[in-house]
Amino acid sequence: MAPRTTKQTTKKKSPSPTTKPSSTRPARPPSTREVADMLGVTLSPPLKPEQTARLRKALPGYAGILDDVAALLAEDAGALNLPDVTPEALLAAQAEQKYLAAREAVAHSVYRSLFEQRMQVDDRAMKMLEKIARRINALKEDDRDLPGRWKLLLDFLGTFRQGGARKPQPAEPAAAESAAVA
Repeated sequence: MAPRTTKQTTKKKSPSPTTKPSSTRPARPPSTREVADMLGVTLSPPLKPEQTARLRKALPGYAGILDDVAALLAEDAGALNLPDVTPEALLAAQAEQKYLAAREAVAHSVYRSLFEQRMQVDDRAMKMLEKIARRINALKEDDRDLPGRWKLLLDFLGTFRQGGARKPQPAEPAAAESAAVA
């Protein structure tokens, strides 16, 4: 076996890049049509609430018995005399239901993951805003102008925290009290 020769090379170190916010835009999210196409489903307009209310509620496990019912219907089709309900229609409904249910499960998992990730980002961002507000309130004795400069944030948080934004105090509370007593 021949001895191994090692060649040492000295690489010139490039200066470490400074961490600047990227000026490139993030990739746009896929459109609803693109997601529907990727899942292989038709994108239909949302049903109105009254249309949804009129739909029959599926019983648990109904899709599993459609093939058995189709076989029974094939035997008793003449006796039942249901021209618009055929074994083929039942089997087609079962296949379509399984197809859509599988894609719905995938879409729901993705939706739930996105929803929870967004809630975690909301939590982190709100924590930072609240931390800034607490610091401003802690330092307002040392710098009386600080709350004025941060009025935007303090008013925003005050609107949603502890019962809403502060109401302006009446200009003459003593006059209102004396009028009430008289």
